[in-house]
Amino acid sequence: MHADLLVPFGEGDGDAPPLYCVHSASGSAYTYLPLARLLAGRRVVGIEAPGYDSDGLPPTDLRELADRYARAVVDDCGGRQACLLGWSMGGSVAYAMAGRLRALGVAVPLVVIVDALMHHTEPVPPVREILTRFAINLVTEAGGGQAEERVIAALRAWPPGAPVTDAWELLYRVDLIPEDLDVETLGRRFEVFRRNVAALHRYAPEPGYPGPLLVIDGEDSARGPLRWADVAPDVRTATVPGDHFSLWRGAGLAVLGAKVTDALREACPSPAQEVRA
Repeated sequence: MHADLLVPFGEGDGDAPPLYCVHSASGSAYTYLPLARLLAGRRVVGIEAPGYDSDGLPPTDLRELADRYARAVVDDCGGRQACLLGWSMGGSVAYAMAGRLRALGVAVPLVVIVDALMHHTEPVPPVREILTRFAINLVTEAGGGQAEERVIAALRAWPPGAPVTDAWELLYRVDLIPEDLDVETLGRRFEVFRRNVAALHRYAPEPGYPGPLLVIDGEDSARGPLRWADVAPDVRTATVPGDHFSLWRGAGLAVLGAKVTDALREACPSPAQEVRA
């Protein structure tokens, strides 16, 4: 029932509680593949949004999304322990999932929130702003430099009220989108992104989550006025080199991998580690 949401990145040694990594607004779980390679011995499973590479679309209610993912995790882990990690929007979804999993009787030894601004309910941005953010994310995650300025410059020629397909044509024209990414796929993935952004902006985290949170931010990332410590009492913080996107490469990824490895070892060791300790 939930298999199409889960993307296994490695089976681990079979003992340690698995780590479930929740997609960002893009809907893709493949952001986490480089991190999974650094977590030797740990089963790592990505959670991908419906509609990204499967049928359906995500709901525009983040709690509903978190409930669906929590049930997928329960089915996958057999009701045993599960650790969670989420980057960007995935941090908010992971937080909501943790509360839901505890209500379903699954222990959550650790939630890792990576470079995720904590939101309160706020108006959903207009489509033009969402599409601009989608294109910036698409180009930046593909390794394109100075994506924000280039995307904004290209979309200046997109008239208000014009079809979204006109925006794709402008971005194709200046080689910001690879030709092998067809218009149909772009349209579907933009709709996933749009719905995820709407869900995030309509969500406010419920205060009082009692479990441990590790909040890891990029040293060069933007900071918001709200903190995860405002809603949860057991919060540790750390930083890694890089910004919102570059922390997934080079030194940022190496430090991130080390911090997540240490936190998992402390919070939810495998039985073999417990015996050695």
